[in-house]
Amino acid sequence: METIKVPIKNSFGYGWREVKKSFWYFMGLTAIFLIIGSLPSGGPSDRMLLGIAGIFLSAWMICGYVKILLDYYDGKKNKIENIFTQFKYFWRVLGAEIILFTIIVLGLILFIIPGIYFALRFMFVIPLIVDKDLDISEAMKQSTSLTRGIKWPLLGFILVSFGIFILGALLFGVGILVAIPIIWLANINLYRSLLLENSVPAEQQ
Repeated sequence: METIKVPIKNSFGYGWREVKKSFWYFMGLTAIFLIIGSLPSGGPSDRMLLGIAGIFLSAWMICGYVKILLDYYDGKKNKIENIFTQFKYFWRVLGAEIILFTIIVLGLILFIIPGIYFALRFMFVIPLIVDKDLDISEAMKQSTSLTRGIKWPLLGFILVSFGIFILGALLFGVGILVAIPIIWLANINLYRSLLLENSVPAEQQ
């Protein structure tokens, strides 16, 4: 069986180059993504309702953010305000987030390793929903296929992403505006590279 290549270095290199090239574009996009996604605030009595509102807003922003980055990867630079227009994916992305959160948390409770395994196995579910307009179950199947046999390299990718995020957070917090698009662009690059490596059937692309 041919070994699947996991281009971790190339993926982060792509993310870094594109953020440098379109610096203010990604800063503005990511600022909106973070601000809108974290809008709910209030006292303890409102905590539950605000938490639910936060989950909904976060899913909405992720739909637009991922769609814009996928289009950017394909050579189409959307207007930043298009982050608000991708509601067609909302319910599937929200459902996927809830399902994956539940599976991963349960896995972490069961001696941690199962949680890490499921996080890696399903790490491309959201990009698949947005990119290929798949339902949740099909996206989970496709993500399982894409990540089969490469969990260790993917864990390395996640650890590098975490390191970049921490570095960004240490730079007075402002560095997060740089770290997040680098990580997401690297993720999109890796996802698309694995699609090619796995030769996903054309009707699912």
